[in-house]
Amino acid sequence: MPDTPPLEIHVVSHTHWDREWYHPAGRFRQRLVALIDELVDDPPRPGESFLLDGQAIVLDDYLAVRSERRRELAKLLREKRLEAGPWYVLPDELIPSGEALVRNLLAGRGALREHGAEPPPVLYCADSFGHPAALPLLASQFGLSLVILWRGYGGRRWPSGDTVRWRAADGTTVLVFHLPPSGYEFGASLPVDEHAASARWTSMRAVLARRSTLGVLLVQNGADHHARQRQQREAIDTLYHVARPLRLVRSSLARFAAILGGRAVARELPVIEGELRDSYGYTWTLQGTFASRAAQKRRNARAERLLLRDSEPWAALAARAGGADRGAILRAAWRELLACHPHDTLCGCSVDAVARAMDARLAEVMVQGRGIREDALLDVLGHNPSEAREQRDKWTHAVVVRNAAARPRSGVAELTVATFVDDIPVGPGSAKRASGPDGASARAPASRKKEHGALGATGDTGVLFDGDRPLVTQPLRDKTGVELTESPLHYPDADKVRLTRMLAWVDDVAGYGTRSLHTEVGAGEGEVPNVGTLPSQVVPAASGERHIENGLLRVEWNARGEVRVQGTDGRRISRLIRLEDQDDRGDLYTPSPRGALRVAKFIDARITRRGPLRASVTTMWRVADDPPVRVRLSLDAGTQWIRVRIDGTNNRPDHRLRLVIGTDVDSGEAWADAAFGPVRRTPLIVPVEDTAAERPPPTAPLQRYVSLFAGEVGATLISDGLAEYEARDDGTVAVTLLRAVGELSRSDLPERPGHAGWPARVPGAQAAGPFRAMFALLPHGARSAATLDEIERAADDVLLPLRGRSLRSALEIHRPTRGVELSGEGLVFSACKMSETDEWIVLRCVNLTGERSSGEWRLGWTPSAVRQSRLDETPGAALTSDGSVVRFAAEPHAVVTILVR
Repeated sequence: MPDTPPLEIHVVSHTHWDREWYHPAGRFRQRLVALIDELVDDPPRPGESFLLDGQAIVLDDYLAVRSERRRELAKLLREKRLEAGPWYVLPDELIPSGEALVRNLLAGRGALREHGAEPPPVLYCADSFGHPAALPLLASQFGLSLVILWRGYGGRRWPSGDTVRWRAADGTTVLVFHLPPSGYEFGASLPVDEHAASARWTSMRAVLARRSTLGVLLVQNGADHHARQRQQREAIDTLYHVARPLRLVRSSLARFAAILGGRAVARELPVIEGELRDSYGYTWTLQGTFASRAAQKRRNARAERLLLRDSEPWAALAARAGGADRGAILRAAWRELLACHPHDTLCGCSVDAVARAMDARLAEVMVQGRGIREDALLDVLGHNPSEAREQRDKWTHAVVVRNAAARPRSGVAELTVATFVDDIPVGPGSAKRASGPDGASARAPASRKKEHGALGATGDTGVLFDGDRPLVTQPLRDKTGVELTESPLHYPDADKVRLTRMLAWVDDVAGYGTRSLHTEVGAGEGEVPNVGTLPSQVVPAASGERHIENGLLRVEWNARGEVRVQGTDGRRISRLIRLEDQDDRGDLYTPSPRGALRVAKFIDARITRRGPLRASVTTMWRVADDPPVRVRLSLDAGTQWIRVRIDGTNNRPDHRLRLVIGTDVDSGEAWADAAFGPVRRTPLIVPVEDTAAERPPPTAPLQRYVSLFAGEVGATLISDGLAEYEARDDGTVAVTLLRAVGELSRSDLPERPGHAGWPARVPGAQAAGPFRAMFALLPHGARSAATLDEIERAADDVLLPLRGRSLRSALEIHRPTRGVELSGEGLVFSACKMSETDEWIVLRCVNLTGERSSGEWRLGWTPSAVRQSRLDETPGAALTSDGSVVRFAAEPHAVVTILVR
């Protein structure tokens, strides 16, 4: 091994900018504007830089106030005297999906390129509360040669030096530089006085030199929300003198990365693998935030799922079909969502004003995402809303079913069918039009009422058809509402409608394809139309006095509320559900459960759905004097999983409520869904001497599911959003439904003595009011490629079922459309989107297995060009297609991105 060169000190001035935390974003922006104004007025010298915390959203925030300084700011970014990015926001990295992290980096790069600049080649993760196992892959495929991180890594269970290589599951490695125990503020407030500077440098060198692996030391001069320190240049000059004969460089993040990387080339460095969630005994890891403001985390997951699995794919397919280019509005929706992803925001450890702002952003994202999806679907169908609006007399009622999965599906579809009731006049003179000239109600023409005939949901004689084949349906709920039929060239047409939520068995909907159904009404009053039949291999869902079943699973309960599950293969779960409650005296960073465990008492059970497509039982439970909690268990025809839906109202502070799901997998391995594939989780064993500052909780995050495996059996719990779970040796999984606390930070917790944030009251975090969550339990076999496929299919079916709604202005019943379909053992869909340049359609999948797999993308068209790509959408080698089929090979655990034109 070559000798280590002399120590070289790189001083990088910076600020760590939590966009919102103990103040909302607007208040912090006032300080940000002052900071950047100073840097633009008196910029760093050539060759030096000031780091704007590795994120680009601060540029947008500044220019929202100082738009007149765009050219000055851009010049400094191009000259690298100011550094920003590569992230758009410095995110929590364990809560967002892998694709959301990709969109974050794409948005960050895009924001820099708007100024003609590029980010430094460093994945800067200064304060994230842990890091996913896939982060080396993410860095490498964005051309980032170095990861700088702090929390989640460090201490006696890891290599002792400051530089290691980190290997992802696919074999990708990246260089990692680890910050000292006090993190990114190690070099804050450097003294100008030489005597004080000498004492400060002596203590700094003792920490840095002992840990230095390659002889390159990083001193970050800055801290949280700090402006450039007073007399900064003089302070660094003083440090230069007292640190001699060591070389001190007034540096930048890019320059530091280049020097460190150059020295690492010829060195054999320790290699680490897996998630980084353990820095106990080194610095706070803060792994207790996954149930703080739990409802927000679920809403964030729904918003991500909407953009990733609905808006992006349909927008890409619409563009391919000649529809509108929606790339810019999609990127705008993503920036809105990414503003929710900083760790203090998404982790829920901020003041209530920040939480309210996040709620507003999430609501806005949902509006934008649904609008993009609905407009794109019309393009895919070839439906012109302006032409249709002018031909109202030709409208024919269609129900458009969409498949948000990259595989053909048949099964139970969830539909919303709008049945015309009456016109609603709007505008000047609408009062007269509403009552008619003689005072009688003005009604729509009889022909229009027939075209919008009712379905048989509540006794009418309508039937839902696929072509000439009647479908099996099951009504769920009716309500009266208002529907607007809109067009870019017209005022909306407002109608009073009856909205019927219903289930229907629909066959053969292509991957990212559509199927249009239609309704017909009976010829005479009281006429009973023909009804459809289920496929011969599908047993209808049904109910008995104390059971529901679907031919694959049977759920039974007794008068004591003990719920059992019986499978056709002989497997039994003796106790499916339990609710546990306990006092929690913690804060938004750290749970502190106290006192005796309270187990909810069973009140009642009643059948609420009887089939043939869904059978449900609603059980009622009570903790102490709280309002009852409803736990609805459902079985759908043809499915091998049990849906579990929770509804309740929280009116009590300072406690944690958990749902405990039973399985028959005792002492099993736990594998939790995470960025770009599940990771194995084992209990973290930390020596007592490393827990004085912080104790590790027994919980961990799941993104969509957590699986247990033992021998030949396994079971997977699917969640509707990110959840905190605890896998227990008895085969149960406890999932936190809510954690109600009232303090941002407390200093008196035995689990974490000292304040993790500024103390503040947060009554909104007590989670008062209604709460809701949805899960599903899938029993299955041993861990294998086939089982992984089964789990992913079930997750799609639970979270992204076939869905459809009325298109009342259809001029025809559209033919089925076909989008993209993925096949290959162990390969799962990850993304379908337009590229950031709007030139290509990006197709991405992940190989979840440790074996090489052959895959195929089947497209609804023949591409003119096909290229391999990195995650950052840089085109690579050309591929060939066989007509509409693109074949590829996926190496073990690889993330494979393909561009098609």
